[in-house]
Amino acid sequence: MRILDGEIKLRDATREAEQLRLEEDADSGSQEAERERRRALAAQYAERADELAERQEKLEKRTRDVVTAISKLPRSLEFFTKEMELLTRVAKVMGEATEILSEPETGARAIAAETEAIELLLQSKRMMGGGGGGGGDNPGGGGAGTTAASALALIGKGTNPKGGVEARGVHQQAGKAGRRLPAEFRRGLDRFLSLPIGAGSQP
Repeated sequence: MRILDGEIKLRDATREAEQLRLEEDADSGSQEAERERRRALAAQYAERADELAERQEKLEKRTRDVVTAISKLPRSLEFFTKEMELLTRVAKVMGEATEILSEPETGARAIAAETEAIELLLQSKRMMGGGGGGGGDNPGGGGAGTTAASALALIGKGTNPKGGVEARGVHQQAGKAGRRLPAEFRRGLDRFLSLPIGAGSQP
């Protein structure tokens, strides 16, 4: 599962966990039955929140691994400094979301942090060439299509990224899509981006 897709699905699961917490707060009958019901829901909620925190932590690690791997490519600082900085911000926000989920907290604060991570990932996707027509050996004609497509696959396409929730003051960053890259750099980037992310791990 790609990072953006994983974060969107995590946010959906966080909303579901919050509904579970709200059910725990509802009053449904006799004192003894109510206490038992609340104990069962509280245990279920805590377990669910722990699972969400673990998933978020894995996504954070994947994001940091992406930054590290890109930084090792030839001339990466020349071509992808802003992208790496933005992905580092993504990882930082994901770390904050992990801490919130671990409290446990699956309400507005958790959703806002996850939404901010999604928005930043979308910015990164655009900076890596998500806007179409590219540079490469054939500017405007999609000559860098392989590199751009690989970069987008790394982050993931994602669906319904906003989901009706605003992020925590995400600032747009200017980036260059479809830049002209030396052939050897494009080949190195493609080799890296074709590798599976976190092979063997589940989000």
